[in-house]
Amino acid sequence: MRFSRIDLNPGSGEPAANSPQELLLGCHARIRHYIQLGRTLASARGVSEAEVADAAAAIFRYFSLALPMHEGDENETLYPRICASQPEGSLVLEAAETMVEQHRAINELTAELLALCATLDRTPNRLAQLAPNLDHVTRAMEQVFGAHLHLEETVIFPALADLFPPEVITEMLNEMNDRRRPPRSGLHLVQ
Repeated sequence: MRFSRIDLNPGSGEPAANSPQELLLGCHARIRHYIQLGRTLASARGVSEAEVADAAAAIFRYFSLALPMHEGDENETLYPRICASQPEGSLVLEAAETMVEQHRAINELTAELLALCATLDRTPNRLAQLAPNLDHVTRAMEQVFGAHLHLEETVIFPALADLFPPEVITEMLNEMNDRRRPPRSGLHLVQ
């Protein structure tokens, strides 16, 4: 199996999201993509070490850099607002609480995936040895994320427009976009 037809960086060049839902759904598409890339890597045979290292590095980059931003969107932007706006026992509040709780299991699996991908990036010749572990972790991620993403896509995201006025929706989108901006350097050039 060759990786030459697999996009190692999906979403680059996409237009900016116009709503929190659109931004979050774009993240979900990339999560699914990188889990599938991990599954593909686990079953790859006859590929070059460079291809293995490139795929492992792409998976590592996504899950170490982008996934924490997505989790921040949910834990720091969505969750507090939902908690403040919803009565105890409401479906959306219960879904939001479940969403945050599921992040713990996701983070454990992600740590395993990152360790495997870091090893494969450094020593791609170990793919045959590590493939069973990679397959196990990516299958587990597929299951956990499947339930997690479904809950968000069917309960939480559709409710946002009904729960919050347009100015709060814009505020949430701005927070999410700020989370993705590179930090400003504290260095100033002396002239």
